[in-house]
Amino acid sequence: MTRRTALAGALAALAMLGAAPAAHGQGAVVQAADGDPNPLDYRWLPENVTIKAGESVTWRFEGASGSHNVISDSDNWDFESGPFQPAHPPATHPFATPGEYKFLCEVHTTTMFGKVIVTDASGAPPPPPPPPPLSEQAWANDQPAPSTLEVADHRRPQLSRVRAKAVRDGARVRFRLSERARVTVRFRLAGITVKSRRRTFRAGSRSMIVRDSRMRGRYRIEVFARDMAGNRSRMTRDRLTIR
Repeated sequence: MTRRTALAGALAALAMLGAAPAAHGQGAVVQAADGDPNPLDYRWLPENVTIKAGESVTWRFEGASGSHNVISDSDNWDFESGPFQPAHPPATHPFATPGEYKFLCEVHTTTMFGKVIVTDASGAPPPPPPPPPLSEQAWANDQPAPSTLEVADHRRPQLSRVRAKAVRDGARVRFRLSERARVTVRFRLAGITVKSRRRTFRAGSRSMIVRDSRMRGRYRIEVFARDMAGNRSRMTRDRLTIR
């Protein structure tokens, strides 16, 4: 089967799903699909969907050759379909409140991301999100252009608002990044690192889920970030009991 044929099959399956009668409360179906011409360029089809409050979205994974899952990627909701795996079962989530809800595949964050737009019962679009605080808004640069165009980056990335929460067989670690950086989360027990996870994130409020069915006990969690220039943030620590 060619790559183009595989993608065409995924599109056809998605069309059939869209044409089928929806279950009660269901509003949209999102399909995981291989890329074309690059089979590793995985995508959601469609990436963005619009539903009414009270309806649901179902993410389907049939036909995609990679291992996937779906998790929330914005602070206004909390959802995860479980650890990524081949032939992941469908995942459905209802949306009761109008707004915009971002989602992604935890292992293919650069290509598999999308958004659910939830309108009110009449179909009116959700209200726009509030503007960022003044401290986070961009301002025009009224300073003269620098005489040196190439400047070495020696500034540490800032890692703040670090919070750890126990989830099934692991933990979700939330944090805020000042710039694009690679974040490392370590789980230490009795002074020994028993689990470590690294992922690169864009600036902003982010979260990382670490799962291991063997993780039990009270852990000291260490979190730090390293930017593209190699600068490392200060270490932030938290404690969490995983049962």
